[in-house]
Amino acid sequence: MEQREHMQLEELREQVSLLKDKLQRQQIISERMIAEAAQKRVGKLNRAGVIWGIFGLFAVVWCSAVFHQIGFSDEFVVGTALLLAVCTIVTIYAHWNLHSVDVAHGNLIEITQKLLRFRKIYANWHFYSIPALLIWCYFLYYDAKQVLEYPEAFLWAGLVGGIIGAIIGLKRHYAILREADELLANIRELMQE
Repeated sequence: MEQREHMQLEELREQVSLLKDKLQRQQIISERMIAEAAQKRVGKLNRAGVIWGIFGLFAVVWCSAVFHQIGFSDEFVVGTALLLAVCTIVTIYAHWNLHSVDVAHGNLIEITQKLLRFRKIYANWHFYSIPALLIWCYFLYYDAKQVLEYPEAFLWAGLVGGIIGAIIGLKRHYAILREADELLANIRELMQE
């Protein structure tokens, strides 16, 4: 009887050991899947930064050339170029530290700090961009009245284009914030496991 109980106990220990191994493998696979998902999100944020950076550089050149060709003042053209250049630089700066992020092998605390800094820049961007845009709009109106024969038509076209651009920009802005929040949630999940 004792030998039978001993054999049952050994079988039970083996089953527990197998179960522990299986759970550990599942946890490793789960962690790996979370890390891969997080790394894909980092890739999306990096691609967004590159796209917005290229778009910003294009906008600096194109807008400056068009306003100059229309006949706007040199001060307005330079001011527009500076405004667009600053916006582009801030966007590139916000995304800059994300290029080195490796969720699977990196220090999760440092990665979280980089992401929080990135998110803070994006979340606070409206406090700076909206006042700068309003000032720019004032000078656009002022210069358009000086230079153009029908400034109202130009300004209405600019308003429609501005609204369309604002809708697209805000959608992308909030999509990037959402992506950063989901990435932070993935990293918190990895830190808990």
